[in-house]
Amino acid sequence: MPTKPTVLFIDDDAVTRKVYTGGLAMAGIPAFRVSTPEEALKVLVEKKVDVIITDLIMPKYSGVDVIKAVRECDYTKHIPILVFTSGGNLDLIEEAAVSGANEILQKHTSPPAKVIEKILKVHAEASQRQA
Repeated sequence: MPTKPTVLFIDDDAVTRKVYTGGLAMAGIPAFRVSTPEEALKVLVEKKVDVIITDLIMPKYSGVDVIKAVRECDYTKHIPILVFTSGGNLDLIEEAAVSGANEILQKHTSPPAKVIEKILKVHAEASQRQA
């Protein structure tokens, strides 16, 4: 049986972090939850992460900044990235896709079960590419 991926969940909203990482925990998926891209960088340097979920619109740095930083670094460029957004800024959503997001999920239509399904899908795809 394949191991469950370790997830890095980046969102500036504490309730969103708690709800979604709680759902991951119930599914047996370990997760690091952080509120800023700066905290995410520290996790990426210190821990093994298999999938990243990032909010798109955050203070100071956006999810696009996260995607670009991850894709530019040799030891993280292979990690699948899911963008989690409330929508609204179509230009930023397009920029996220062009910058290397694997999936873009709308918060209001993505309950934890759907997010878990997407995590497992992108992790399996990434594992097949590396095999």
